[in-house]
Amino acid sequence: SVKLWEGFRLLAIDGSRLTLPNTEELKNNYGETKNQTKTGVVQARVSVLYDVLNKYVLDGNLSPLSIGEVDSAINHLAYTKPKDLIIYDRGYPSFRLIYEHYIRSIDFVIRAKKDFNNDVIDFYASDLKSKIVKIYPGKNTKISDKPYDYKTSKTVRLIRVPLPNGEDEILITSLLDTKKYPSAIFKTLYFKRWSIEAFY
Repeated sequence: SVKLWEGFRLLAIDGSRLTLPNTEELKNNYGETKNQTKTGVVQARVSVLYDVLNKYVLDGNLSPLSIGEVDSAINHLAYTKPKDLIIYDRGYPSFRLIYEHYIRSIDFVIRAKKDFNNDVIDFYASDLKSKIVKIYPGKNTKISDKPYDYKTSKTVRLIRVPLPNGEDEILITSLLDTKKYPSAIFKTLYFKRWSIEAFY
């Protein structure tokens, strides 16, 4: 009875901020953020791993804002398995996240900013709808505590999705088979992540 997409359990990971009661205990646990008036509020990062077709949460966590979205996403991967496909918005693309998916054999679709790296910049400027490239860790990223070096690469596919406003959005995916997964399916596929927004 579990709904699947092309044999995949279709998941999304997304995060948000949650304002908590302004108590000393919560301030000590989660920290304090200040606005323009320097008024302090206690906020935490909330993150969920969500099945977008069956509409239920597989994992959720509440953490200090000092824990980044990518760190939270990687923690969720403990609750995934091969034949899961995870969709992310454009706050998530990083070599580290892609690497963590590959070592777990978990597929992904990640929206990228058009200046994410040189490959994406070149692809955005081209007329191509799809391109397979090798990506590497960014030269300015810290890798001394990572299980890879600057020469480590992962093969991904870049997809162009035209939007009604004339702009294009760029997706990075591990679905490399262009016949099985033609570029035209990705607009509808990426939109399925809206279910996690509705959940929030």
